[in-house]
Amino acid sequence: MEKMRRKDREVTDHSILKKIIAKSQVAHIGFFDKEFPYVVPVNYGYEWHETKQLTFYIHGARQGKKLRLLKENPRVCVQLDCEHELMEAGTRAADYSFFYQSIMAYGEAEILEEESEKLHALELLMQHTTGSSLSAFDPISKKMIHGTGLIKITIQHITGKEHSR
Repeated sequence: MEKMRRKDREVTDHSILKKIIAKSQVAHIGFFDKEFPYVVPVNYGYEWHETKQLTFYIHGARQGKKLRLLKENPRVCVQLDCEHELMEAGTRAADYSFFYQSIMAYGEAEILEEESEKLHALELLMQHTTGSSLSAFDPISKKMIHGTGLIKITIQHITGKEHSR
């Protein structure tokens, strides 16, 4: 992986990386396509294994461009950002900047097929997006579980960056 140019903004503290992932609500997933990259915004769930291994889960249809591209090449990029704020600092354009926190992560994606894995992924998605467990909602039918496309992304490399107050 290429080194970060702005080392002064690099986030290496694992607890801050975890907070950025918890605060962000939309992940942009980049897939390899023939002529141009394909990037799609998605809601996500996630979990940490042994404190440093990160897995993302995304959902969607059981067919379509994401799944076709994933089958052709499972390597993806995941981008998240949060804490956006314009820094107004003067009368010159060069005096302005932008506060933010962001994550770039690279990993391998796979389509989930097992009902138990899909339920686990849906639990994490609901927990992250709503703050509630699946048990707080009406039960999900086996037909609905089967009809939902779920992707697991196992992260191999992650970097964080921030420009904060």
